Amino acid sequence: MINTRKMFALGVVICGLLIARCVSAQESDPCLRMQTQAEMNACEVDQYAKADAELNVLYKQLIAKYKADAAFVEKLRLAQESWLKFRDADVTCFYYQKDKLATYGSVYPTCRSRAMTQLTVERTNELKHMLNPEEGDVCAFLAAPETAQEGKPQK
Repeated sequence: MINTRKMFALGVVICGLLIARCVSAQESDPCLRMQTQAEMNACEVDQYAKADAELNVLYKQLIAKYKADAAFVEKLRLAQESWLKFRDADVTCFYYQKDKLATYGSVYPTCRSRAMTQLTVERTNELKHMLNPEEGDVCAFLAAPETAQEGKPQK
């Protein structure tokens, strides 16, 4: 009898945690509240557009902050071009079938947009760390000394 009560209580706790997790996920991901596949597809495309816009803002901020360091700006541009090619190739590799709707179904636009968003958010975080490197992190991005002071050479 005691074991049954304990198991029942444990089951209630687990169900409560699962429900709380689902509610939390729906609050943080607006696309989970959509009712139709078309709405989910549109929502995920919008989420990707927002992530891409944030990435572009950070990229432009980095270019502006370190414009005095031509070598860095050139390397950053090359890295960003290469990253864009990687992102597109990575997603294309994951969803490689020619007839995407026949293979993946109507959820394909949602899945593709989610993959693009995830990779874009990861790259955005990398650029954030370059824009504002964490003090004390010896492996973090380090601007050349002459650009560290807004383009003024250090004395």
